[in-house]
Amino acid sequence: MTAPLLSVIVPVHDGERFLAEALDSVLGQDYEPLEVIVVDDGSTDGSSAIAQARGVRYFVQPNRGPGAARNAGIAAARGELVAFVDQDDVWLPGKARTQVDLLLARPEVGLVYTRMEVFVEPGAPLPDWTPADWLDEPPVGYCPSTLMARRDVFDVVGDFDPEYVAFSDGEWFMRVRRAGIETHVLDDVTVRYRIHGDNQSHDRDVFRDELMRSLRPPKQAE
Repeated sequence: MTAPLLSVIVPVHDGERFLAEALDSVLGQDYEPLEVIVVDDGSTDGSSAIAQARGVRYFVQPNRGPGAARNAGIAAARGELVAFVDQDDVWLPGKARTQVDLLLARPEVGLVYTRMEVFVEPGAPLPDWTPADWLDEPPVGYCPSTLMARRDVFDVVGDFDPEYVAFSDGEWFMRVRRAGIETHVLDDVTVRYRIHGDNQSHDRDVFRDELMRSLRPPKQAE
């Protein structure tokens, strides 16, 4: 059986502080074929040079937010399978192969998550919503960096809603559940999730407002 192409999408906005580590963690995976798609969402720092030095597929757009950047990556993706890594997270060795193997073995599963190791940059505050045990026991990572999905899941569920700033991924996951897409959670820890003080989820008011908006019943077509 020919291994499916995996498209890994990396949305970036002024991410030079951590971007090299994120990209290298994907490029160092023991899985092929794999393409890395960096969508530069209007960066003004050195993110462009870091990405292009690594030979990835590189796209740039005006700053529209992470949802729009992920959508641009999905549109450009050539793979049967799609995954993501945020500019400040790190894939652990074996992530790609572990999740691809699960999706090949379980054709009824549309997408798969894993657990993640949460770590804090020295001096960075914890968001006040952070569960107390996150730093002790790797939680299930319901976030883009742990996600791998079949490309056709996006045909059913749709893209990320670019109107959301801090909760575009959470709102998309809610639509996955409403659509009845079968998901699977691997107990493996495959991602290091970095808390560094500038995470978008630190904006408590925006995060709370977007969470509440996502819980409203979807509008019915007239």
